[in-house]
Amino acid sequence: MTNDNIWILTEERPKGHVVQKILELYAVDFHDTVNAEGISIEPIIKSGKFEFTYEVKNVSIGMAGKVFIKTVSGSSSFFDFLLFRQPDAPIEGSFAEAPLMAIEETKTGDDESRNTGVSQRGSKFVFIDEFYPHTKTYMLYNEEHARDDNRKPSDTSVFGTNVLLTLGAVIVGKDTSKWFKPFRSVDELIQFKSSMRKPPAGNVPIEITEYDDHIEISGRLSKPADAGNIGHDPNIGGLSMISKCLRVLGWDKDIVITLHGVTQDYVDRTHGKNKFLYICSRLNMRLDGIDMPVSTSLPEQYWHYERSSEKVASILLHMVCSKYGMSCVYENHAGCERGYFWTKDRREITLPKKDKHGNNLLLPDVVLYDEATKQILLVEGKKLSTLQNGIDEIKGYDRIEEDYINKFYPGSNVLRCVSIFGGSMTGHLHQDVLIYVNLSGRIFINPNAPECVKTAFHKEGVTI
Repeated sequence: MTNDNIWILTEERPKGHVVQKILELYAVDFHDTVNAEGISIEPIIKSGKFEFTYEVKNVSIGMAGKVFIKTVSGSSSFFDFLLFRQPDAPIEGSFAEAPLMAIEETKTGDDESRNTGVSQRGSKFVFIDEFYPHTKTYMLYNEEHARDDNRKPSDTSVFGTNVLLTLGAVIVGKDTSKWFKPFRSVDELIQFKSSMRKPPAGNVPIEITEYDDHIEISGRLSKPADAGNIGHDPNIGGLSMISKCLRVLGWDKDIVITLHGVTQDYVDRTHGKNKFLYICSRLNMRLDGIDMPVSTSLPEQYWHYERSSEKVASILLHMVCSKYGMSCVYENHAGCERGYFWTKDRREITLPKKDKHGNNLLLPDVVLYDEATKQILLVEGKKLSTLQNGIDEIKGYDRIEEDYINKFYPGSNVLRCVSIFGGSMTGHLHQDVLIYVNLSGRIFINPNAPECVKTAFHKEGVTI
């Protein structure tokens, strides 16, 4: 009997079908066995205190005892999931403990956002090598979003996926046999990029030009265009992964980024503390017209356990209520991927950024529904230090309530409320605070909370 356990570290709200897919991938690639049927992800709560750990139930692993999940935050360009196999929880800052797997999950398809699906995440596949060079990397396409693998993908999707394959990433959840393959040479990569459709006039295209002693890659890094900063995430990812791909394919001369829009003043002010400048240093890249920093700084840790984000409490509320029958209508926990709005019959709707009047559509962190009592919870997650902000913000949910909740969940009882994490308070905070979790893990539920919430936490041993 092994003493090892599986530890999954994530910034995301853990979902059963995603965790099951990760465990199945682990079993295949690391010669283990997994038996899972109807897995559930349950918070570990002891004597009314959250242990900041979730356990995956109804699963058995041949070479490990249990499966645990812990919430973390990344220092920069962090993968959605890291999987370790070892007896105890991974230690922050310990590079002696390397994850077996790093998994990036996306539900974005070609029809939603070509950049977000591949390029925006590209720097993650470069950055991790500086911390865990031997960890296997994956791009996991979430089955929650329907795709047609027989429809020819966009050239942008093909190019980005081919780059990831060249970098050794494993693509899961979409068929790579028909449209995708690793690049075999620098010339092949450049020719493919040159054949792609150019962006609208006024945009700076990513173009690759080879000279005898260097390669130039054009691409705007500044956002907005005249800011002079390094803030254009899709191009940060795209330029990073293209440059890494050129190195993997054997290009050993200079790589120069042109038309970037970055100013010398911005580079000097960063003192080398910028992920793209660090990647430039490691890949021997430079920005055209810029004196590059003599030294660049890598974060001391790739990840750390989450101790400050409001999502600790909002995710806990989500997981406990889901365990006892409530369904998720919408989720956008802080720092997590934005979800769909789900109708009663489980049709998915992508919520717009603007409402029908052209104003920003204000959205909660999570919306939960209890069918038995027709109760809807619109929950804004906040830290203790920003409690009043949360109380003020829930007053702005008129549009989502009137345009979506009332339309797709007619006749429901709607409660706008706040979840709070942090500090050392030991009691109920405010009439609008549904749940409070302090830094020691103590859980406090509003005594006037809906019965579905009080019942769920009571079953977990929390005194109301």
